[in-house]
Amino acid sequence: MAMIVILAYDVAADSRRTRLAAALESWGYRIQESVFQLRLEEGELDEVRERVNDIIDSRDDVVHLYPLCANCLGRAEVHGTAPALDDGGLYRGVW
Repeated sequence: MAMIVILAYDVAADSRRTRLAAALESWGYRIQESVFQLRLEEGELDEVRERVNDIIDSRDDVVHLYPLCANCLGRAEVHGTAPALDDGGLYRGVW
């Protein structure tokens, strides 16, 4: 069963930030400038962690991962201009 993860980052260097965003696009969509919503299958969270740690510089950058349980996801709200949902229920950002 797929898991939804919200990933937020603050990456100091443009090159690392660009590489991280490109890597994250293979798992989900950007919902804010530095925030992605990811849909991950069993075991992919470890793959994301490894990829993030390969890209960031842990002395300068920070990445937050928030796995959402089904109850939490069901209570999520979006206010303002709502992005479109894809077929899997992920929000497609406007970026």
